[in-house]
Amino acid sequence: MWKLVPAAGPAREPYRLLTGVEYIVGRKNCGILIEDDQSISRNHATLTANFSVTNLSQTDEIPVLTIKDNSKYGTFVNEEKMQNGLSQILKSGDRVTFGVFESKFRVEYEPLVACSSCLDVSGKTALSHAILQLGGLTVNNWTEECTHLVMVSVKVTIKTICALICGRPIVKPEYFTEFLKAVQSKKQLPEIESFYPPVDEPAIESKNIDLSGRQERKQIFKGKTFVFLNAKQHKKLSAAVIFGGGDARLITEENKEDDSFFSAPGTCVVDAGLTDSQTFIPDSQKKWIHSIMDILQRYRIILY
Repeated sequence: MWKLVPAAGPAREPYRLLTGVEYIVGRKNCGILIEDDQSISRNHATLTANFSVTNLSQTDEIPVLTIKDNSKYGTFVNEEKMQNGLSQILKSGDRVTFGVFESKFRVEYEPLVACSSCLDVSGKTALSHAILQLGGLTVNNWTEECTHLVMVSVKVTIKTICALICGRPIVKPEYFTEFLKAVQSKKQLPEIESFYPPVDEPAIESKNIDLSGRQERKQIFKGKTFVFLNAKQHKKLSAAVIFGGGDARLITEENKEDDSFFSAPGTCVVDAGLTDSQTFIPDSQKKWIHSIMDILQRYRIILY
């Protein structure tokens, strides 16, 4: 979402700008109040953030922030005076000065891309509505641009694994509705730690799970090559390996390596799931995979 960050004077909280709201900057009865500056008009300038398209499916789509000067003494963007009455598009990092004294600010865009998992239709709709007002996007598939994973309860899914590896927090949907309410009422923002969802996996002790955004996880697979013998597994899991700093390779009968390849340091062979009744593998491929299993047993390699 867009923020107007004070760049002069004592440290203050930034103004967070919701989409579709016209914020008036001035010295009395306005959304962004600047006092003790005689060069600020009652209705000095307006700031508005809006998405330029209606189909929000791209993670690089951000709302357009415009500023309009209505003042006597002027508004300056990167030290250049705006033309009174005309709007101008701002970019993240632009410096804005209202008036001629020390009412200096910087505009910043804070990315917000929420990916949901295991939410019902009504839950997805409510989440999308809140995120849109906050100037962010909701997506169905996890990418490296995602900033949050949203779940009612934590289950082990590929999205969960990717979020943890990417160092992104996992939160309940209520986090964003409370965040929105706090911005609207200009109150203190909710603490993200209060909105971690419960872990719903009987085999996992929830007290040992850290759902915060730990950046060191991005290197968890560094120096390791995960070898997949099944194309379906490779497609589903390779992203998680790459997010964690590792390398993912699909080895098939057509591009097979010599025996020594499987014993190289840092090589991890992923179990092809021959005993899984839900995994369909042709008999010809099973025969080749069994031959790989024999090689692994010879080298005493553990399958993951």
